[in-house]
Amino acid sequence: MAKELSLMIIAGETSGDIHGGKLCHQILRMNPGAKLFGMGGSRMAEAGVELFHEIGHTGVVGFWEVYKDIGRYRRIFKNLVALLEEKKPDAVVLIDYPGFNIRFARQAHRRGFRVIYYISPQVWAWGKRRIKKLERFVDRMVVIFEFEKIFYRPYRLKVDFVGHPLVDSLTSDLDSDEIRKRFGLEEGPIIGLLPGSRKSEMQKVLPILIRTAREISKQRPETSFLLPLASPELRPLAEKELEAESTPIRILEGQVQPVLAVADLAIMASGTVTLEGAAFSTPMIIVYKLSIFSWIIARLLIKIPYIGLVNVIAGRRIIPEFLQFKARPEQIAREALMILSRPEIRRTMIGHLERVREKLGRPGASARAARAVLNAAGAAKN
Repeated sequence: MAKELSLMIIAGETSGDIHGGKLCHQILRMNPGAKLFGMGGSRMAEAGVELFHEIGHTGVVGFWEVYKDIGRYRRIFKNLVALLEEKKPDAVVLIDYPGFNIRFARQAHRRGFRVIYYISPQVWAWGKRRIKKLERFVDRMVVIFEFEKIFYRPYRLKVDFVGHPLVDSLTSDLDSDEIRKRFGLEEGPIIGLLPGSRKSEMQKVLPILIRTAREISKQRPETSFLLPLASPELRPLAEKELEAESTPIRILEGQVQPVLAVADLAIMASGTVTLEGAAFSTPMIIVYKLSIFSWIIARLLIKIPYIGLVNVIAGRRIIPEFLQFKARPEQIAREALMILSRPEIRRTMIGHLERVREKLGRPGASARAARAVLNAAGAAKN
């Protein structure tokens, strides 16, 4: 009797858990007898992964923020290496989370396990020092951006481009007039405020967004502000920040796509949500802030002139970015009011975002990724 396929899957934050859940669902659809285990969150658990370490929805971002919690990460890492040796899977599938997963790839490779990396580390942004490690320790790279496959061509890496899984989760029939009625919004501009999915980044970005909304309201008091949260766990933090705020900002849960569909403008933290904004052709402004220590390290390491994924994919700055010391509410509000009041700026921005949307690939990315994983693990079925 043939041995059942066994895969160790490791995701370390919310976005990786979401993509990992879709990937694992497709793997089990194609190979129902497969045994999947490792680290992830609720989406991977729902897909059928046996979790030995469960992540939450309030992960940290930034070098200093991770350093402060380094002891916990080391314990988890050590436990997962022991689990790898005990379970002896057919392959290890790593999802994003490069600081942790590149180190784990090394340990898995040293022990003779096949390593598949889904969702590439952003080595195109952080410089090329990690590429040598990827060449040595990774057997197959499965990437979600077409430019990444081109980027890796000069290197000894086997790469599959599958497209972005976000495309499969887009709700295509959202009508802005119906959403206005559902939310009970009056006439006037609608601005979405999206402060990020992690508690640590929300703590830095949300106060800036709130003060920006206050400045906009002084000039455009008819503006409605919507604050969709990535998870219910973030609501107490949002309510605390808003408890003494007179500007009416409405908190929503699980309504990111409806907000992007109805918004005349979105002011948001950098991340995958900018691609959702592009998918809905929503004009946007990117705002981001880290601790001082993390910002200094990031500026030393980042090798590209912008951080927003929409700008990276476009190959130029099509969306304004207000980062760290430049993330001043007065300046952001001035930019927002200009975008709202000048149709030609909006038209140009929407055209650029539509081209970014086209570069995300066709629907079916998660199924293509699952097929690539099974092929690399030597377990593909017809």
